[in-house]
Amino acid sequence: MLVGNSLLLRKSVAELWPLIKPVGRDNLPLTELLINEYVQTHPAAKTDPSKGRPGESLIASWNNSLPDVIEALLARDLREVEVLIEYSTPGMAGAADVVLAGRHPQTKDLSYVVVELKQWRKAVVSPTNPISVNAGYDKPKLHPVRQVQRYCEYLVQHLAPLHGRPQLIAGAALLHNARHEVASLFDLKTSDHGRLYTRDQLGQFESFLAARLEAGASGSNAADILCRAQEYEAPSSSEAFSHVGDAHPVFALQEEQEIAFQMVYEKVLAGDASRGGKKVFIIQGGPGSGKTAVAVELLRTLKQEGRHVVHASGSRSFTTNLRSAAVAAAPYGTKVAAKKQAGKDYRYFQQFGELPENSLEVLICDEAHRVRYRSDGRDVKKWVKERGLPQADELISAAEVPVFLLDDWQSLRPDEVGTVSYLVERAKACGCEWEVIELPGMFRAEGSAEFRNWVTKLLSLTPTTATTWVPDGRIDVRLAETPDEMESFLAQRMAAEGTQARITAGFCWEWKTPKSGELLMEVQIDDWHRPWNAKEGVQFDDVPETSQWATDPRGFGQIGCIYTAQNFEFDWTGVIFGPDLVWRDGHFVVDRTQTHDSKLKRASVSDDQVDRLVRHAYHVLLTRARRGIVMYSQDPDTRNALRGLITGTVADSPLAKPRRRRRPRPRTTVVERAAAEQLAIEFD
Repeated sequence: MLVGNSLLLRKSVAELWPLIKPVGRDNLPLTELLINEYVQTHPAAKTDPSKGRPGESLIASWNNSLPDVIEALLARDLREVEVLIEYSTPGMAGAADVVLAGRHPQTKDLSYVVVELKQWRKAVVSPTNPISVNAGYDKPKLHPVRQVQRYCEYLVQHLAPLHGRPQLIAGAALLHNARHEVASLFDLKTSDHGRLYTRDQLGQFESFLAARLEAGASGSNAADILCRAQEYEAPSSSEAFSHVGDAHPVFALQEEQEIAFQMVYEKVLAGDASRGGKKVFIIQGGPGSGKTAVAVELLRTLKQEGRHVVHASGSRSFTTNLRSAAVAAAPYGTKVAAKKQAGKDYRYFQQFGELPENSLEVLICDEAHRVRYRSDGRDVKKWVKERGLPQADELISAAEVPVFLLDDWQSLRPDEVGTVSYLVERAKACGCEWEVIELPGMFRAEGSAEFRNWVTKLLSLTPTTATTWVPDGRIDVRLAETPDEMESFLAQRMAAEGTQARITAGFCWEWKTPKSGELLMEVQIDDWHRPWNAKEGVQFDDVPETSQWATDPRGFGQIGCIYTAQNFEFDWTGVIFGPDLVWRDGHFVVDRTQTHDSKLKRASVSDDQVDRLVRHAYHVLLTRARRGIVMYSQDPDTRNALRGLITGTVADSPLAKPRRRRRPRPRTTVVERAAAEQLAIEFD
C-alpha cells in the first residue's frame, strides 16, 4: 500500500552490490526484486495483472542503468550510502529514479542526491523551447536536467527536513548510453540541483557523488528522516493566486507543466505576435492535472518582468475569490489600491470585446471550457453585442499571446462552447498559429490518476464500462447509506484532522432567494433538510456569500451546487447523487425532468445536451477532493449499484488514524474546527 512518501526499495550500496551481478537470467536479481515490490504495491495487479506489472522501459532501466549508479558509488567506497529506488510523494509527477541518502563530507550534515536515469542514445533540444527534447518518442520530453532540478525543488518546497535548506540536496541526470549524440543537452544552464553526465563522463559522475556523500558514513539516519518526512500541503487555487506577487515560485512545475510553461514563455520573449506571428496556446488537462499551477507561474513570472498580463475566467465565484485573495495579501495601507488593481488583473471572459487588438501582452483564459458562444451581460457594451463576434475571437484578438486552459468535460451550460476542437477552429479563423498541449498528470486526490479514470468510466464519459473501485492507497473513497451518515463522518474528519470539508449535490432541488433572515432548507431527503449555499447578493449573519462558500469556514453545513463548487478543491467532499442521475440497467442514465437548473430546463436544449451537461456536473463534483470522498444517492437502486462498485463505507473505522503525514499548515480556522467539533458531538 502506498502511504505518504513511497518507494519501491531501500538498501545500502553494500547490500545492492550482490544483486547487480548477472546470474544467467533475463533480469538481474535486483530487477526481479523490484518487479516483485512493484506488483505488491500496485493494488490494480490484484484484479488486472497486466496493469500491476512495470513497463518494459522501466525494467530495462533497472537492468541497465541502476548498475552504473551502484558501481560509481562503489568506486568511491560509498558502501554505506542508502539507496532509495523509485521514491515519490503524492504531489510529484512520477517518481525519482534514485535518491541517495548519506552525510556531507565537509559539513557533516544530511546530504541527498537525486539521480534521473535515461537510456537515451540520441536527443535533440527543440529550437523554440530549451527544455523540450526530442529523444525519439511520440512527443517531446522534458530536458532531464530540468526534470531532476524540478524534483529537487519540489522536495525542498514540500518536505519539512529540506524546507528552506536547498543546500542539503543535489541532482544529476545520467545518460549512460549517450556520448556526443546528445551534445545540445549541455546548453541548458546547470545548478547544484541539476547537471548532466554521459557515458564518457562516468569519472566526473563519481567525483560529483564523492563531493556530496562521505565515504564510510552510514546513510541510514538520513534515509529514515526522508522516509518519515512530513509534507507541506500544496496551496489551494485561491491561496496560490494570492502569491503571484512573490519573487519565488509558488509551484515547482513538473514535466508537462514545465514544458507548457516554457512554450508560452518563449513565445512571449519572442515578441513577434504584432508582426503576424501570433500563436494561440490551448492547454488541456483533467481535474488536478496542474492547469492552475501553470496559470499561477505564468502570471507570477510575467508580472515579475513587468509584462502586461491578465487572468480571465467565466466563473463569478472563482474570479471574486481571486480578487479577494489579492487584496488580503496586500500590505496594510495598500488595500484600496490592491482592490482596484485586482479588478484589472482578474476579469471575466465577456470583458475583452471592447479592447483594441493586441492591447495585452498575455491573456490567461482559465477554465476556458466556460467560454460562451457570444459575450452578453449588462457590462458588455451595445456595439460589442451588435458586432456579434464569437467570444473566443474577442479573447484571441485582445492579447499578443492568448493562453486557454481547459477540461473538455467541465462545461456546464448549453451556451458554453469551450472545447479543444472549437478553440482550434477559432484560432484558424483568426489567422493564428495554434498549439495544443496535454497535461496528463494528477496532483489532486493524493495523486490518484486511477480515481480520475474510474470516475470517467463511472459516468460513461469514455466508451468503457464502470468498474469496481480498487483502493490504491491514495484517495479514500467511501459510500454513505444516509446523508446524516455522510455529514457526521465529514464533521468528525474535520474535527479529528483539522481538515476542510464540503458537501455538494446535483442540481435537483429548487434554489430560491429567501425572504426572511435565514436560508431556506431546500435540499430535503427524508428527515434530513439542509440549505443550498447562499445565492449571489444574499447576505445573512454567519452565512458566507455564494462566492465565498468554498473558502469561508462557515460554508460547511450548506450544500454547494455545481456553480459554486467548480474551480475549488477540498480535503474531503461529500457528493449527493440526486434523481437527475440514476443507475439503470448497468449504467447511469440522466432524467432531465428532475433537474432544477433553469439553463437545462429550456425546451431549446436537446436531450443529448442535457445528458452531456449533467454528467459533466457530476464529473466536476466527484473530482474536487484532495484526500477523500463520500458518496450517497437518494435513489435506492443507485445506492444498491454503488454498493457493488465501492467497497468502503463510512461505517468502516470512520475515525481511523489519518494516512497522511502533513506539516501543520492549517487548512481550517479555529471557527471551522469548532463548528466541526460541535457537529461531531451532535451526530455522535
